Amino acid sequence: MNGIRSSEELRADARGNLLGRYFQVVPVHLLYLFASFTFTSLSANASAKGSAFSFFISMAINLIGLILANVLHFGLCSFYMNLTCGYYFSIADIFKGFSFRDDRALRIAINLTLTAFLCEMPGVFIYAFYRISGNVVLLPLAAIAVCIGLTYYCVYYLGMSQCYYLLLDFPQKDVSEIIRLSRWLMTGQKFRLFYLHMGFIPLYILCLLSCGLGLIWALPYAEETFTCFHLNLTSAAAAAEE
Repeated sequence: MNGIRSSEELRADARGNLLGRYFQVVPVHLLYLFASFTFTSLSANASAKGSAFSFFISMAINLIGLILANVLHFGLCSFYMNLTCGYYFSIADIFKGFSFRDDRALRIAINLTLTAFLCEMPGVFIYAFYRISGNVVLLPLAAIAVCIGLTYYCVYYLGMSQCYYLLLDFPQKDVSEIIRLSRWLMTGQKFRLFYLHMGFIPLYILCLLSCGLGLIWALPYAEETFTCFHLNLTSAAAAAEE
């Protein structure tokens, strides 16, 4: 597609869009991180019970917590889309997915969470058998299963990566249409987005060396870059269709 911008150009666009706005985006990201941590910590507390019966309960709570965190991410996408496109934006945007009138974000979140769960289960079960039997042959098999599951989910997620943005672009479309559109848009673009994600890893490492304080700047920068990626992708696709 013509009009595709490079990773460097997208990051430059993101820096320009955020210039002078960090006092607005930082509180939103802090609230998002706090809420996400709350959901995941609830599942961690449940899994610490230790009884056999609580294993299934904790697994269910863990899935619910991850689904809710995914719904929150839809709200974060909404916030950055509004900011980037010049629309009204506020901290309340991150709760946009928790709507009784529109459950599409919840359905996408369930899709992503259950797929991740199913991808990691073979490795988890093999490792559980290793713990029970003590057969060391199962340990590398568990590692291989985890790597295969992670690779599959990574490819799957990249294909689904535009769903939340497309829910905002097309409020009239059903989830199945959104998923097909996301996969179509990401045809031939998965490695480009993967490379964009990998480019932030050195920055995250540097932020951790600063006791995590740098993440207050890095996380909004990354999220805004991914928003710019989506807008560039859709504009290039629209231009190609003309």
